[in-house]
Amino acid sequence: MKKIISLLLSLTMLLSIVSIVDFSAFADVQTGSCGDNVTYSLDTETGVLTISGTGNMTDYSYSSGPFCNDTKIKVVTIDYGVTSIGNYAFNGCTSLTSVTIPDSVTSIGRSAFFGCSNLTSVTIPDSVTSIGSCAFDGCTSLTSVTISNSVT
Repeated sequence: MKKIISLLLSLTMLLSIVSIVDFSAFADVQTGSCGDNVTYSLDTETGVLTISGTGNMTDYSYSSGPFCNDTKIKVVTIDYGVTSIGNYAFNGCTSLTSVTIPDSVTSIGRSAFFGCSNLTSVTIPDSVTSIGSCAFDGCTSLTSVTISNSVT
């Protein structure tokens, strides 16, 4: 009988400790590769996707990319060192509202932001020399685009 009471008290104490721990600090973060030396990290709680590393992002087909039609992505931050945004990279990311493109990026692939209907503004740095066809097609909320003279 003493063992049962002791077990119940221990269980009660454990449950009381667990109930005060804030598990929201442990957000779900998805990671992976999107190029030979390029990786990503998506905080699904905040919707912030960070692309980091060096070199080119992978070129994808219409529905093959890791971010294709992902409605959790709200903000994309590309770190300095990434040199290209791949074809169809963010295709159909309808919750995407902003993207930060660093001076290391020299090209934006075909349909890279196709269908990002909530994207409102984009600043394309002077380092970008080429933008693929339909890169911003279907970006119906896009009201401001800054493109430098370096784009050919």
